[in-house]
Parts: sequence; structure tokens; C-alpha cells
Amino acid sequence: MATKRKETDRRRAVTRAGIKRPTDTGESIGDIAAKLAANAGAARKHAAGAVVKLALKDIRVATKVFQWRNPGMVPSDDHIFEMAKATQNTGALEPILVMPVADKYYVMDGHHRLAAYKTAGWKGDIPAIVFSGTLDEAIREALRRNTKNKLPMTTKERTEATWELVKLGKPGEWPDSIAETRELTGAGKGTVNRMREAWTKLHSGQYEGIAGLSWRQAIAKLDGKEQQAFDEASWLEERAQNLANDIERAKLHLSKNPEITALALEMLDPGLPAELMAHWEPRRPFDPAQVDEDNEPF
Repeated sequence: MATKRKETDRRRAVTRAGIKRPTDTGESIGDIAAKLAANAGAARKHAAGAVVKLALKDIRVATKVFQWRNPGMVPSDDHIFEMAKATQNTGALEPILVMPVADKYYVMDGHHRLAAYKTAGWKGDIPAIVFSGTLDEAIREALRRNTKNKLPMTTKERTEATWELVKLGKPGEWPDSIAETRELTGAGKGTVNRMREAWTKLHSGQYEGIAGLSWRQAIAKLDGKEQQAFDEASWLEERAQNLANDIERAKLHLSKNPEITALALEMLDPGLPAELMAHWEPRRPFDPAQVDEDNEPF
């Protein structure tokens, strides 16, 4: 009876409000490339394509390199929640895909599964498939799997993914053909051509800091609007103020009964409450020296 009670208590610990995500290292493609170069002669611990069991502390997340979705978009919370519950009912999930870098493994595909393990307080090893290709191949494989994932990428994510692929090349030396880029991201031929033309102009104009530009920022720079470049924070604040004004004019008292407000928002859009909670949730900066009680650097 005592064992059954402990099992019940453990399952109740998983809640939608308790979603946890592994902390992002913040590393760039250049950072990963440097680590691979520094360890070029090191022998592989595992055979390519092998299904291995990894400790959570040895798995890293670098969203700038391998996560093509906007990490702030969270209809994924329900997905993570269901998978976290599944770990308690059936054990480990399907293997994630990882790339070995030095003595760690970076997630290429399986970010939501890793979050589910974290949310469930998983104590065991995590099954993973070891990727054997180059960093460029790994980046494209991560995108390929994202576009085929059950959680579809948004139009904005697809646009930025196309732009990031274009920026991986140099004018006249594109690593992917137009057809390959379209297959990976779902972008139109005209979009790919416009982005290639923009990237070529940015290079020929010797602009500074072009590698970090979003597609919208690149357009603004080419239009000579560097001083008036799109400011997403200001745009969001302006739109939010307009919405607040509309709510006030309609005399909708959202704050008097938070429970009614929450239910109403859920009726309008079932995923909105989860998105709002994720937006307000503080995210910790990555600290490789910091470990929790499970000796996990998350």
C-alpha cells in the first residue's frame, strides 16, 4: 500500500504549471565549430547511428544551432506535459537525436522530449541516437526533422529558417540549392531568390554585423533605415497599448475575477493561457558550473 501511495504522489507532481525546459547554453554555430575543431583527433565514444544511453548531465541544448522553432512559442507545453506523464506510465520515450561535441552531446531533435524528462524529474538514462555527419549536415538534419515534426512550424519560423540557411552560404557559393532550401523550409522560390539577393547586397556593401540580422532587420538595413530599423519591442508595446485601450473602452473588467478572465481567454483560444504563462516565466542564464540536486547542469 505504501509503495502504491508513493507512486501516486510521484505522478501527481507532474502538472501543466510545472513545465521545465533545459537551459540553453546560448552557443552559436561558431562556438560549436570551434569545439569540434579542438577535438578533431579525439576518438569517438560511440559508433555513429548507435542507440546509446546518456546521463542528463551530459546533454546540452544550443537553440541557435539546432532548434529552428521560436522557443517562446508554447502550444508545446501540452505536448511536453503529456510526454512527461508518459515517462511515468511507460518509461523512456523514443530516442532523441544528438551530435557528439567534445565530451558532451547536443540535442538535434528531441528538445520537447528532453523537456519532458526534466519536467517528470527523470532519474534514469536517456536513450539517444548518435549523429555521424558534419556540423553543416547536422544543422540541416535538425531543420529537416523540425519541418516534419508533429508540431508544425509557424510562418515566421519558416521564414527565419530560410533566411538562416541562406546566411550559411556566401554569394555564389550556396551550400543548398534553391530546391533543397524549399524542401527543408517550405519557402517559395521567389522568397529564396529575394533572400539570396539581399545577402549578396549585404556582403557587397560591407555592412557590419550582418550575421546576426533577422530577415526583417536585413530588409530595413538595405532600405537605408538603419536608424529607423524595426524595433520589435516597441512594436509589441504599441500594439499592446492599443489592445489595452480597446479593452478599457469596452469596459471589460479583466482583473476583478482572474478565474473568470482565465476561463474566458481559454474559451477564445485554448492555448492562450499556456502561452501567457510561458511568456511571464523567467528563464535562467546558462551556467555550466551550476548543478542541481540531481547533478544536472540545467
